[in-house]
Amino acid sequence: MPEFYSEKIKVVQDEKTKIPISFVWRDKEYKIKEVIASWPDYSFPKSGAKRKTWWQRRHRNYYRVLTNEDFVFEIYFDRGSKEQE
Repeated sequence: MPEFYSEKIKVVQDEKTKIPISFVWRDKEYKIKEVIASWPDYSFPKSGAKRKTWWQRRHRNYYRVLTNEDFVFEIYFDRGSKEQE
């Protein structure tokens, strides 16, 4: 069964395509061998708000990746985050 970890990771992207090529999680670097799938998420977070507007939507790009160690991870870039560098 897959496990979910809500932890920030450091991602290196290809400069032209912006596709992730490696990431660091818990002080270990993982090189990405293959992007298995990618998709955007523009859904609304689960909340009790009756009226939903565009600025409440998620703006995430998800990637399912295969590392050189043959681990599969699902990572995402939160384009709406205020904490981006």
